[in-house]
Amino acid sequence: MDGAEGRRPTVEFDVFVQHSMAASDEAWRELREGCPVSWTPHNGGHWTLAGYEDVTTAFRDWETFSSERPDPERCAISIAHSPLPVLLPEESDPPRWHGYRRILAELLSPGAVERLRPRVEHWVGHLIDQFVETGCAELAHDLAVPLPSMVTMEWLGWPREEWLPAASTFHEMAKYVPGSPGYAEAGARFGWLAGRIAEEMADRRRHPRDDAMSRIAAHEVDGELLPPEIAASIVLITLGGGVDTTTALTSAALIHLGRHRGDRQRLLADPSLLDSATEEFLRLYPPARTHARTVAHDTEFAGCALRAGDRVLLSEISANRDTQSFPDADRFVIDRFPNRHVSFGVGIHRCPGSHLARLEFKTMITHVLQRLPDFVLDEGAVVEYPNWSMIGGWAAIPVTFTPGTRG
Repeated sequence: MDGAEGRRPTVEFDVFVQHSMAASDEAWRELREGCPVSWTPHNGGHWTLAGYEDVTTAFRDWETFSSERPDPERCAISIAHSPLPVLLPEESDPPRWHGYRRILAELLSPGAVERLRPRVEHWVGHLIDQFVETGCAELAHDLAVPLPSMVTMEWLGWPREEWLPAASTFHEMAKYVPGSPGYAEAGARFGWLAGRIAEEMADRRRHPRDDAMSRIAAHEVDGELLPPEIAASIVLITLGGGVDTTTALTSAALIHLGRHRGDRQRLLADPSLLDSATEEFLRLYPPARTHARTVAHDTEFAGCALRAGDRVLLSEISANRDTQSFPDADRFVIDRFPNRHVSFGVGIHRCPGSHLARLEFKTMITHVLQRLPDFVLDEGAVVEYPNWSMIGGWAAIPVTFTPGTRG
């Protein structure tokens, strides 16, 4: 069992090769149906889990599938080498995970998120007001990208003049394929962003304000303030999770509703369907498509011998399409129930921002249906991201519609 030759079954699977959602979905289907637990020599060599039961089991078993980062260049977010610093609490396991996670659980609890509803409504209305009278828009640039950034950065207390530069750093990382010039440029900009976070957090400790960064700066674990670098790491992952995943989900839903008029008409006729539709959008178009883990100790999993230090790629998109768990899994079923998707993860690392993501998503879709009900996609000008390895998304969603009035 030495080397890649001993790690069977072995497949030629490269998560970065497919440059469209359709191609990526098909590659995962082939892997899931042909070899759901497999080793690939690509991207440094790693195991890939593609079936629902295997993915959920691994997510829950943090003692075997660790989120800690033993190699500074291999993070728990992506299977690729990453320029990102350690992201806490995502890249930690118990016992130290508990103290880091608690502050985000408090800041993003259902009650705390509900108090953000007026600001979410404000920013969605503001953004749509900028184009509703023109009868045309580019819904990625004009709505799906800026809204999560505005809400997250206002909530954090980030300086408004830097909202766009900070958010675009994460968007560019998600957009480009690792190894490309664009990806390298976005990675280089993290130096600036990390420096600015450190400055803002130091200022919050000197001059606390009524914002989330001040709460994080003042957070204590076992009676001690978080070290500055750990507090900054929590802000960094909050920024990353807040500005791009909801964008990806909303963009996918807008594309879907533009191409499937029947689903749009059902939502227009019965807005109460939005709750179940939201879960189905999450299942079919998960905002995070994959996460990486590291095997903590030698173990057997699904009949395969995994060794300590092996990297493992868990696929939310593949698990959510598993026909053993979701009948008619490739079809959007607007009122699907039950819907036990894994789009926010499973276990201790389940996304702490899921309540805010749902609020932002539902608010954007509701306003679009109310104010742009007859929008038509300009299919020839729709532009997908070329990277569907972890998040995916659209760079351009141009639409036309009957002009409306400002709110």
